[in-house]
Amino acid sequence: MQKAIFLNDEGDAWFERNHQAIQDREFSREEPVINASIKALPLIAHSEPRLLEVGCGEGKRLAWMNQNLGVECHGIEPSGKAVAAAKAIGVLAQQGTADALPYESGMFDILIFGFCLYLCDREDLFRIAQEADRVLRPDGWIVIQDFFSSTPIQRQYHHKPGIFSHKMDHRRLFDWHPAYTCFSHELTQHGAPRFTDDPQEWVATSVLRKASLT
Repeated sequence: MQKAIFLNDEGDAWFERNHQAIQDREFSREEPVINASIKALPLIAHSEPRLLEVGCGEGKRLAWMNQNLGVECHGIEPSGKAVAAAKAIGVLAQQGTADALPYESGMFDILIFGFCLYLCDREDLFRIAQEADRVLRPDGWIVIQDFFSSTPIQRQYHHKPGIFSHKMDHRRLFDWHPAYTCFSHELTQHGAPRFTDDPQEWVATSVLRKASLT
């Protein structure tokens, strides 16, 4: 299973390949995931919102949000080295995967999937959606940023044999259910905040709301 490979070594290899680029990256209110979270915050009913990022890497986005928005931020990430780096900058990070979130039910107001679902095992998708729904409070928000395709596509992961990456419309994990509504969905080019006609380069940032059905 791919999650075991990422927990054992490929997560750390990803961290080492991308560490310098992440160090050089600057976060701001205009960054799509942060911007979506800022728009959601005024609609959270209580004064101490909690946020979880699944696939948080070394936690730079979470650190920015904690420092600039005053949100209690948590992260989960398969790379032990990335978790150590996140903790070193004050992020509440744990090692783990999206299908088994080590948090209490209804703990979070915002849940972010930050470029991780494309590498998850397809057989785990139901469990991943169930775990996200479990830890998200009623009237909470899900922000998904990932590779996009209107129909599912599988490709060989070029960094390690035996691993596959997947493009799909990840909203479908949630918006089939009457509790979930997609509030926004924007396609941009991978690595750049602009539009492109090349479907191979599409990245989607999607925002969904979990309604209380009672």
